[in-house]
Amino acid sequence: MSKYLLLSFKKRKMMTKMSESKFRAGQTFTIGLAFFSSEIAWSLYNAQVPLLLGEYVTSFFIIGLLMALDNIIGVIIQPIMGSISDNTRTRFGRRMPYLIIGIPLGAIFFSLIPTETSLISLLILMFFFGLSMGFYRSQAVTLMPDFVKPVNRSKGNAIINLMGGFGVAIGYGLSILLDTLGLQTLFIIVSCVMVVALLVLLWRIKERDSYSYQLILQMEAEGGEKIKKEKTTPGLIESIKDIASEEDKSTIFILLAIFCWFIGYQGIVALISIYGVQVLGYSEGLAGFLPFLVTVPLLISIYPLSYLPGKIGRRNTIKIGVVVWILMLVIGFFLGLNQAPLFLMAIPLAFLGLGWAMINTNSIVIVWELAPTEEKIGTYTGLYYFSSYLAAILGPMVVGGLTDLFGIPSLLLNGAVFFILAFVMMLLVKRGEVELTEEEKLARQKAIQEIGRD
Repeated sequence: MSKYLLLSFKKRKMMTKMSESKFRAGQTFTIGLAFFSSEIAWSLYNAQVPLLLGEYVTSFFIIGLLMALDNIIGVIIQPIMGSISDNTRTRFGRRMPYLIIGIPLGAIFFSLIPTETSLISLLILMFFFGLSMGFYRSQAVTLMPDFVKPVNRSKGNAIINLMGGFGVAIGYGLSILLDTLGLQTLFIIVSCVMVVALLVLLWRIKERDSYSYQLILQMEAEGGEKIKKEKTTPGLIESIKDIASEEDKSTIFILLAIFCWFIGYQGIVALISIYGVQVLGYSEGLAGFLPFLVTVPLLISIYPLSYLPGKIGRRNTIKIGVVVWILMLVIGFFLGLNQAPLFLMAIPLAFLGLGWAMINTNSIVIVWELAPTEEKIGTYTGLYYFSSYLAAILGPMVVGGLTDLFGIPSLLLNGAVFFILAFVMMLLVKRGEVELTEEEKLARQKAIQEIGRD
């Protein structure tokens, strides 16, 4: 027992020493290439695949259901892959092996999507593309906190989301070139960009040098066989039981909040191009370009806004972002009823970008801070994606069903309902700030001591 208490002391000492190191923004930007490779593909996918599905299907609910196919895959494998990568030990690290496999496979299947000749062939390509992307999504995000210390993770996550935002902007921006280059060429270009991003990542980032990975390797080396035998995959159900048994329910409520706002977000994204054509009266190219107007303000504001949680707290920052979404969706609804021109619709869309920067930069960071140990960050990342992907499955269908019921002009209001629910959930989140409460300190200390207790 004393041997492992000594290890716990050494671990805390090492964590304290490492927390003093400076934040390396350049390194974090490079790490963000993993997320970039994912988002550039998904943005073009979300802009064009609904139009491909529209050639075979007319119901908003069915289109939403089919667009949720990749999320059905993700909600199953994301928590599993997050846990598996926590327990992976290779010369490339514990996250990179999955990127090395997943990104090239995703690029291949993505480039084949425009070759579809029927609904069945389209669904098959969509399935394998979603499977390949889900294989590495959790690891792409978890790679950042393996390098970045807790006190700097809001900034680090802002950069990760900034890189993802660049991917989204490029992906949606390419839609404007559809008539010039053709769909097949656009998909091939994005596939090539994904592979190049991976090559740069492999060249510049050595995961084995990350503080988190080195810490775990040292603990296992000093702990001997006992710690290695205890290295197991926790599993989704076990993780859910753990957070459900906590006296403080902040982890549950932040996951519910994430679930609610992603229902609204995903439902709107799945149908926004149809909304642009049928309600706003825009061309298909211009309607597919609408998300770009959200992305640009997001890119401009996401890093500066990463300093806001240091002033008012992460939870308050998220609450402000959620309120912004509610107000702007209501304003956009009334503008849509009057078929507002693009320069007017751009105003609420731009504010949606600011609001999303405040929400998305801080939500997963709160989940990370609620993890009892550094070793479980991957598992908690999986829980984050379980909530978001489950919402992404239900969102297009739920919002699509409401839109079938109330009409396509109600799309933005239908999404706003779920942001209201998310705000209520955020009121019940009591933890997750950078400064640990006494309760959190005791919980973290207890979790660390458990390493040597068994």
